[in-house]
Amino acid sequence: MQWKTVVIPPTATVQQLQGFQDLLSSVALNRKVEDKLPRIVPETIVHDFRRVLGDLMMTENVLQTLFLLQTFFLSVDLIGPNAERGCLSFDEHAKQRGCDCVVYQSTGQRDALTFHSPNYPTAPNYPRGIVCILLSFIGDRNETVEITFIDFNLRPKENNTCKDFLKLYLDEQAAVNENSVHEYELCGDKSSLPQKTFYSRGRSIHLEFHTESVVISNPYKGFIGKYSFIDSSEFQTTMTRVSRDVSPCSYIDRHSNDTHSKGRFFSPSYPQNYPSWSDCSYQFFGRPGEVVKLTFQVLQLAGNTTSCNKDQYQDYIEVYDGVNKTERIAFICGNGGVPSIRSRTNYLTVHFHSGQNINMKGFAATYEYLIIDIAAECNKNITQASSPEGTICSPRYSHPYPADITCTYDFYANPGERVQIKFTHFNLYKSKIYSEVNGDCKLEDSVSIFIYEDYDEATAMFCGDTLPLQFMSANNWMRVRFVSNPSPGKGQASGFEFQYKFRKDFGITTGLQSFGDRNRPLCHFTYNSKMQKVGNFTSPNYPGVYPSVTNCQYVFRGERGERVTITMDNFDVGLRSETNVCGGQNDHVTFTCYSHEGPDKGFQPICGVMQSLLTKRVSDGEYFRVLMTSNDNYEHTGFLGRYEFGKGYNVFAPTTPSPETLSGRESSSPRGPSLDVISATLLGLLVCFYMNTAMS
Repeated sequence: MQWKTVVIPPTATVQQLQGFQDLLSSVALNRKVEDKLPRIVPETIVHDFRRVLGDLMMTENVLQTLFLLQTFFLSVDLIGPNAERGCLSFDEHAKQRGCDCVVYQSTGQRDALTFHSPNYPTAPNYPRGIVCILLSFIGDRNETVEITFIDFNLRPKENNTCKDFLKLYLDEQAAVNENSVHEYELCGDKSSLPQKTFYSRGRSIHLEFHTESVVISNPYKGFIGKYSFIDSSEFQTTMTRVSRDVSPCSYIDRHSNDTHSKGRFFSPSYPQNYPSWSDCSYQFFGRPGEVVKLTFQVLQLAGNTTSCNKDQYQDYIEVYDGVNKTERIAFICGNGGVPSIRSRTNYLTVHFHSGQNINMKGFAATYEYLIIDIAAECNKNITQASSPEGTICSPRYSHPYPADITCTYDFYANPGERVQIKFTHFNLYKSKIYSEVNGDCKLEDSVSIFIYEDYDEATAMFCGDTLPLQFMSANNWMRVRFVSNPSPGKGQASGFEFQYKFRKDFGITTGLQSFGDRNRPLCHFTYNSKMQKVGNFTSPNYPGVYPSVTNCQYVFRGERGERVTITMDNFDVGLRSETNVCGGQNDHVTFTCYSHEGPDKGFQPICGVMQSLLTKRVSDGEYFRVLMTSNDNYEHTGFLGRYEFGKGYNVFAPTTPSPETLSGRESSSPRGPSLDVISATLLGLLVCFYMNTAMS
């Protein structure tokens, strides 16, 4: 039996379809037309085909008829293993090559339909010895063809060569010829495909299927996929292309009263894969008082998906605020979702770069011009649930901010947690009075921080262009207020930017944190010798100013026979009293070898600004505890502590030099300064020994 395929044009009338039915009847009855046209379908199925076609004629619906005819052709597998050479309604080159053809013609429908290899899925494998089967998907003008493989299972490569394969032609018109060059040659299973979905560059895609005639154990079942015809206008940018003489891939959009406030743009060749070594520019010019919002709907870039770097193997997108590539606000690579991006001014520039990678689909994005509502932008309530971390900028950052505005940002953390802010840019307008009053911020543009919700007096106020230190709330609430005075002309003052984060760990990133009732986080951290012998610990919010009304404990647990050595660098905790005594209402740090509450007379509290050697303390046993107490000030940066667990310790060697020795002022005592240290150390050891004995 010899099988053939026939193309039914989408313009066929009911009368033409009736004529085709008569033709089938003639073939089935073995009439004389056989010398003009070989059998089109096996005689055994002509009766069923005539019945289906006859039923369709009753509908007088040509489009439905075409759709169901196409479905019928596939369902009866009119592609056989012994197909005769030649194609009906196909080009001469295909006839010479002996390709049997199936044509999928657009009917104006947008629903996805199915195509598959011979015998799929009714038989366990596809036939051997297929010389050439050509599947052609031809759309109307202004249509793009999309095919997606649902399942793909061909014989894998042998010696890096495909024996059974499917060639893809994506850049052709209605037919292939001797000059056609395929883009892909596919074999193996679905995981070996470079991608699952392919798009035409024009209005057609052709698939050329071959299998070897050699008989093998063939467990391979072939392929099945879906195809659809998409309106090509969906992939046309609404931006204006700059002259090709300037750049082959450069676009611009200027918003005016006569243009739309939103549009779309794409990577080159989208939805097909973008070419290698592309550099494309997209510039957006909004009207004064507007910003530009970008939303990436599709993002598929080649390269490293775990980290973004500028190199020859990385494809990426850069987004800049303004028309000059000076202030980058986003760097994008890899695949997946990207949050919406918004410019800070009315200008925005996007740069796309591709290297030498095996390229991918690229991106599809929309843009929109938005009118700035300064009141809405300036006043925000930010909760931990809605936004656990983020960035706040002054209006129109990093360009001069407007005059006579007040912005208030309130932060609400969960109970027991803190709010931390870190300024990354700070440049406020300074009046002539500023220098005359020695930097008083009360009459200047300023940023103030409030830590008590029921107390309307700023804890800290910043102005000028000095970057403030990192700041942390004393409880679960903080307010940041920006005031721009009415004075016109802010010069080149670019405003401020700070990052905020809600924190459970008080900004202390080492040790094992403890939690209290209802899982409330505590400023209590444990360091175990079994986990780490040497390490660091810090005051809360280090290297920023530590928060007020905060008590923190650091517990060190060594193994049997070990001692703990503590040294504190950059020590700045509170102020010494007039009597040079630490403790009481002053911020201070204490040390103890006890696990219970109460002072350890062997170790005096320390405070003020101290050198590292003066802070060195060594425990008597394997247990040691450091306590930090802060009261009501936001002026000091705390400490960076170092700990070390070690075996034994020589109690007669001085560990804490006296301040007089460090400053070069030798003591007049004939014992030398070290005797005082030895006496104090011995006293501490005796007290620890006595207390431990009494407790045991």
